[in-house]
Amino acid sequence: MTKLGFFTSLVYPDYRRLWIATGCAQSASWALILLRGALVYNLTQSNAWVGFVTMAAHLPSLVVTPFAGFLADRLDRRRVLTVTYSLNLAHNVILALLVLSGQVTAWQILGLAILNGCFRATEMPTNQALLPNLVPPSRLLNAVALNQLMQQGARMLGPLLLVPVIHFIGHEMAFFVSTILYAIGWTQVARIRTASRGTVEATRGIFFNLAAGIGYIYTHPLVFAIMILTVLHCALTMAYEAVLPYFARSILGMTTGGDLFKGPTYLMIGVGAGGIVGNLALARVQGDKMRGQLFLWVGLASGLAPMVFGSMTTVSQAMLTAAIMGASTAAFMTLSHGMIQALAPDGIRGRVMGANTWHAQGTMAGFNAINGVLMDLPWMTVPILLSGTGFIFVAIMFGSLLAAHLRAIYAHGIPAVVHAR
Repeated sequence: MTKLGFFTSLVYPDYRRLWIATGCAQSASWALILLRGALVYNLTQSNAWVGFVTMAAHLPSLVVTPFAGFLADRLDRRRVLTVTYSLNLAHNVILALLVLSGQVTAWQILGLAILNGCFRATEMPTNQALLPNLVPPSRLLNAVALNQLMQQGARMLGPLLLVPVIHFIGHEMAFFVSTILYAIGWTQVARIRTASRGTVEATRGIFFNLAAGIGYIYTHPLVFAIMILTVLHCALTMAYEAVLPYFARSILGMTTGGDLFKGPTYLMIGVGAGGIVGNLALARVQGDKMRGQLFLWVGLASGLAPMVFGSMTTVSQAMLTAAIMGASTAAFMTLSHGMIQALAPDGIRGRVMGANTWHAQGTMAGFNAINGVLMDLPWMTVPILLSGTGFIFVAIMFGSLLAAHLRAIYAHGIPAVVHAR
């Protein structure tokens, strides 16, 4: 480590630009998740609609991400990023103007969420494929941790920027916060100078090349084991966005006016603050064995945290336990992404990360919709839902000790750099 400690990878200019752009894009995305959820509930009075809109922002990853991974290997990754940021900027402008006009409908929000999900599904694997080319191999795990720090910290930054706008101006103008954030992010990705692309076999068909990333995951036992555990983690501990508006209303009593928008925002600020702490701690972890052990322990914590969160009854308690939830889930995802990025060859990394994102985001999409529908059942409560899903994941983590590949990770970790370049 240099004297910069946690932030050693930021000495590399192109990585620094990607890091700032990632923070802006992620902050905009989390701000939109909260604003869309609160707005669509205000329009429909339905938790199921909140779940469907949240799902719509994730669902395109099932279709788009494999092609996005192919594009990230076939074309210059920095150019692909610039285009996706431009499209997301246009999306945010259109949505903000519709809300400001007062004529926005639930169906329009749903349609725009799908578009936003398509653009994000292209942006994320391209970002992950480009990142290892912007730092030396010895800095890869630090760079991944800092990138995840920014992604998870955006859960706090995006909502935090919303609070004064909602309070002093109104929720309609809060939608322009995401527009401004994407504009800043676009200026950063447009300045990246490092050319990066993968290896696509021109003599083979597009579907052969698309299948390369999925094939690598499914035929590489270590990567497959990590991916399966990550998918279950996303389904059972991270599909809570659709629950937050209901939690704020029914348990915290935030039911009227601006509170409908501020309640979920406060909770997400707690999650984001925890994510920052979790990733800052990981940024200094050097030993392979320590990383492996942490993968087990933060996985267990990820299951326990929502069980505690669901039983809280005040805003301060909920924000504190949301921070614990954010720290554990962020640390788990950072370790998972870092291991897969280190294992994936650079020539197909875009497709490998695209396939990994496809599985994780698709799972979160489906379970957000399921959770939204479940919260409309007369007998369902937040403690029952979150305790149930959290308990299942704790049981899965204990069960994973029976799997040889995962047990080897917990005991020894994996090398910090395998195929970093």
